[in-house]
Amino acid sequence: MKTAIFYGGADIRVEAIETPRPGDGEVLVEVRAAGICGSDLHYYRGEDPWGSAIWPQRIGHEIAGVVVEVGAAVTTVAPGQRVAIEPMHLAGCGSCRLCRRGDYHLCPRRGLHRGERRASAGFSEYDLAAERNVFPLADELPLEMAALADVYACAVHAAHRAPLRPMDTAVVFGTGPIGLAVGQVARMQGCRQTLLVGRRDAALELGLAIGAADAGINSCRQDVMAAVLAATGGWGADVVFECVGGSGEALPHAVSAAARGGVLVVLGAFHREVAVPYREANRRELDLRWSSSYSTWAGMREFQLALDLIAQRRVDAAPMVTHRFPLARIGEAFAAANDRASSRAVKVMVEPAPTTA
Repeated sequence: MKTAIFYGGADIRVEAIETPRPGDGEVLVEVRAAGICGSDLHYYRGEDPWGSAIWPQRIGHEIAGVVVEVGAAVTTVAPGQRVAIEPMHLAGCGSCRLCRRGDYHLCPRRGLHRGERRASAGFSEYDLAAERNVFPLADELPLEMAALADVYACAVHAAHRAPLRPMDTAVVFGTGPIGLAVGQVARMQGCRQTLLVGRRDAALELGLAIGAADAGINSCRQDVMAAVLAATGGWGADVVFECVGGSGEALPHAVSAAARGGVLVVLGAFHREVAVPYREANRRELDLRWSSSYSTWAGMREFQLALDLIAQRRVDAAPMVTHRFPLARIGEAFAAANDRASSRAVKVMVEPAPTTA
């Protein structure tokens, strides 16, 4: 099979390797859609927010495709079924206290499968997944929309972390896929108003069009704090979501936008250590909450909740996908995703295997 192997930075090579065979409890999926995640772009830029990069390696964790083979003891899916894959790097051990309470994304042995480090490799014609991480899809759900389930699951988890209330004003910093998904989920959950903060008019306009915000604020032309105060009667936002990360330059603005007694939920991945402005956060008695990936909430898999939102059209996922590339052109795909100002990309999909769904 053909697969993309990442040698560090922008050095991406499509090579031929042996097609894997599923072991007991495993499923082999022909990958039809694999999204480029913001975490993938950190690696492409030579950054490593998590300090875990080892090159060369295969990556890609926003995946949907068709089951082609199943291993022994697999009972929930069969060859020919269309599926979405919850990333293998989120798989917990299943036995520690964190896994037993449903927080497998916090498991200290997360990502270990049969004693070996395992991550999804969706930028490949085929990829293996544990049966527990394979989610059957309704026939009418396009595969590229199903591949967005990871994005929306992060948004669902962040909304749970807040949590959101009907009387709340939410401000979302960031107009990438995560920020847009968070805005959609916040509005879907009935926030009184949701404001979206970003630097590009096109992304802000898309956010308004897909229901990610009631109003957009261009931080390059507007005073963000003044705009938030004007929209909230001078109080500030009840909940602020930081979905930018990077160097951390948006974090002080996120603190400033929060109301006294408000909540700041941080989803962004930072490529260096960052500091929260202590005096302002303390004076406002902000509740700072980190939101990392997702797992379960009240006994429900958040990945399944996200799939349900997409399938039921409770969020408008389709317009998020702006660019599509075959596996052979994955270098161009990453370049487009990395330079959104020029390409106007939001979510870039790689299509390792041809798709008609």
